[in-house]
Amino acid sequence: MGKELRASEEAQREIIETVTCFKDIPDHKCTKIPSFVKTGAYLKGLKIEEIWTLYGLFPVGISLLVGASDTGKSMALRQLAICVAGRMKFLGRTWNGRTGKVIVVITEDDETATSFFLNRQNIDIQAPDEAFGNIRYIFDTENLIEKLTSEMQRDTADIIILDALGDLFNGKDLNANNQVRAFLQQFSNLANRFSCPIVFLHHTSKRSEDLAPSKNNSIGSQGIEAKCRLVMELRLSAQGPDIRHLCIVKGNYISQREKSASIDLVMSENFVFSDTGKRTDFEDLVAKNGKRKAPEYIDDSEHIAFLQVAFRNKHDVYSGRELTALIARHFEISDNTARAYKSMYLAKDWIRNKSRSKSRSELVINELTYKMRV
Repeated sequence: MGKELRASEEAQREIIETVTCFKDIPDHKCTKIPSFVKTGAYLKGLKIEEIWTLYGLFPVGISLLVGASDTGKSMALRQLAICVAGRMKFLGRTWNGRTGKVIVVITEDDETATSFFLNRQNIDIQAPDEAFGNIRYIFDTENLIEKLTSEMQRDTADIIILDALGDLFNGKDLNANNQVRAFLQQFSNLANRFSCPIVFLHHTSKRSEDLAPSKNNSIGSQGIEAKCRLVMELRLSAQGPDIRHLCIVKGNYISQREKSASIDLVMSENFVFSDTGKRTDFEDLVAKNGKRKAPEYIDDSEHIAFLQVAFRNKHDVYSGRELTALIARHFEISDNTARAYKSMYLAKDWIRNKSRSKSRSELVINELTYKMRV
């Protein structure tokens, strides 16, 4: 194409319709480019320099907020709805929406519970009364796609919130990748049609509670997170009953730094979250969460008792790998965390390495450790 690309719609239309004939290709016929094809030149000419995301988090498409029971997922999404409707900050982030309107689909609460929590949370949020007219609730989820399409045609919204995915899924098996993708594709099409973010609430599996935050922690098929542009995990904290960790574990338009440390939140007595300004690395969440504690969070007497049992005979010798496996099995932790335990035991001189080889350890218990009372 020899024409200079201009930003006007007319120029873009010309590019779509322009065809370059390759005369050296036998039987090549010049035809008009069909409307369903977009050339790279056309897309480049759109000059998109920034992708809009609501509150710098939610892009157009499907997002996911996951977490274990009683972490406050529904509270967080209800707070999000109120903040959008009131054109207010959410977790310290400035509202940058277009309409200040929200559609919320609820399967887990009824009208009574929703009324209670709206009033309770607004004690802290302080949204004006007129803002609540901008939140539209749908409790009847039959033919949901048709209802959402009709409602968006009638009056568009900044975001659609769906609580919860498991209740809305109409397939037979949430672990079946093809069924999950077919279900989510309907909502993806809706989001793209109306340029609107859609966020689902979903649950994490029981096994994941002691694991690092991950996009793979949610219940069901891997196809769930694969279809999402943003996945966030909300976690309880060992730092206190009112502390939560909001972990961005997948974000197409979010920096890597934001995807390696949690946003530490505090929840008020009225179920409203605030950003503490602190961040916790995902690795530290694993170390301090439940059974997966860093060695310094366990009393020395427990470590000594373990070593005295492991080295029943004070002349026992273990390789580094063997002792790591014993530690991991006893404390129910990962191998990586178990290595930290072993390093601490060596640093405290509870065990010693009598090997002169750099490639192999010969670990023995310190005789003083063997004699300690616990």
